Amino acid sequence: MCLALPMRITAIDGGLATIEAGGLTQRASLALVPEARVGDHVLVHAGYALTVIDEGEAQERLRLFAELEAAAAAEDDDARE
Repeated sequence: MCLALPMRITAIDGGLATIEAGGLTQRASLALVPEARVGDHVLVHAGYALTVIDEGEAQERLRLFAELEAAAAAEDDDARE
């Protein structure tokens, strides 16, 4: 299974973007989305921005990831008891 994470572009240097989400900053290629601009949200997988998404969609995806994380943590707690 592959996951693409929503991240916000904070800077662009040529074909590479500095991207950020949840305090994590990294670099990603913009080869697949040359139209992306600073401030845009993009879905990122394996070091590549795959598509530009709007902020609402990015926030919804981040909310869903947080729900999954909380459910997994609760399941781990139940298994330990």
